[in-house]
Amino acid sequence: MDKKIINFDMAFSYQMIKERNLYSSLLSRNLDNYFSKVISVHPLAGLFNDESSRYGYPDIIKISDDHLLIEGKVGFTRWIKWIPPINFLLGQVVLVSKLITISKKENISVIKIGDPYYLGIIGLILKFFLKIPLVIRVCSNYDDVYAKSKKAAMPRLFKFRSIEKVIERIVFKRCDLIAGANENNMNYGINNGAPQEKCTVFRYGNLLDPLHWEDPKQRPDASLEIEKLGLSGKKFISTVARLEAAKYIEHYIYTIDELRNRNHDIFGLIIGDGSLRKEFEDLAASRGLSDFIKFAGNCKQDWIAKVIPHSALILSPHMGRALTEAALSNVPIVGYDHDWQGEVLINNKTGFLVKHEDWMAMSDRSEELLKDNKKSMQLAENAREHIFNIMSPEMLNAHEKSQYDLIIKKS
Repeated sequence: MDKKIINFDMAFSYQMIKERNLYSSLLSRNLDNYFSKVISVHPLAGLFNDESSRYGYPDIIKISDDHLLIEGKVGFTRWIKWIPPINFLLGQVVLVSKLITISKKENISVIKIGDPYYLGIIGLILKFFLKIPLVIRVCSNYDDVYAKSKKAAMPRLFKFRSIEKVIERIVFKRCDLIAGANENNMNYGINNGAPQEKCTVFRYGNLLDPLHWEDPKQRPDASLEIEKLGLSGKKFISTVARLEAAKYIEHYIYTIDELRNRNHDIFGLIIGDGSLRKEFEDLAASRGLSDFIKFAGNCKQDWIAKVIPHSALILSPHMGRALTEAALSNVPIVGYDHDWQGEVLINNKTGFLVKHEDWMAMSDRSEELLKDNKKSMQLAENAREHIFNIMSPEMLNAHEKSQYDLIIKKS
């Protein structure tokens, strides 16, 4: 029996995937050819389009013979763009109707969603009409994010966190499989209504660009990229994260400042972008660090895989998938004991794990590693080995296939 999946994800639009070379994450959705057909859907990709292409019927992009990408718009027609809620609703109704039609025609086996909020609602609608299993991959601990930001996960759609909490519990209880990207995220689901017997972990390993798995010494030369950053011949400390409140980038800046005050001639490299970039640039400037902290913005995966192994150290106040990539780079890591990070950073074995939000402790441990090359090398090597042990793509693919087999057979 052919198995086919419709996969909802709002992390990246197709334009972003092309710009950042994220095809590995997209193509991995067929689960090493377990699924004979994949339909990927970003229902709100129109948010990132220019005015001329934000409205109308969904875009259907052929990725390959067995993979379609469908991107929804923010409204059905520009003629009523002055009534955004109605226009948005019409556009989404058109999208969902199209998805139901295509899913029935293709005889889709399973629905997969990437959040318990808007995608959760769409997932439940499709489950009702298609009568097939619904899987959610939980990629964030939204309660922890709210504790830091005090904002709803999707404020433009739901405005209040209290509304999201109601939706969250409804969705988790009705999913056939709840897969955390890590144990922390899985437990967040359980704490918010997910039946424990339906929960598992789908880790990040099989979503990474293959270059991250290569021996860092065998990766392509990064001299030109480092030169363009103005970091040739300099010792630099990196982090890779979205520039948002939940990622504690200000603590990274505090740590770089503290280390320089301790007479360490180090530079900083922040890879990533976000709504708070200007705020963090201003913070760096206020501490006299404009010439010492480089903001690289969003970078392609091959760029990241080439550059980060040249870091003296990696700081992780709060990383997601990038923490896995960092651990594969053979560079020592200091991170907060927050969210899932303790699953990668086993203190004093695969890195240093310090108390959450204690940037002075992060500075102390960073200084220790900057002074102790032997310790740094040992922690870095242990971290890479640890990731191979818990996140090898072959192992993860086998586990995911077994979980899909179970729920598809039950349907």
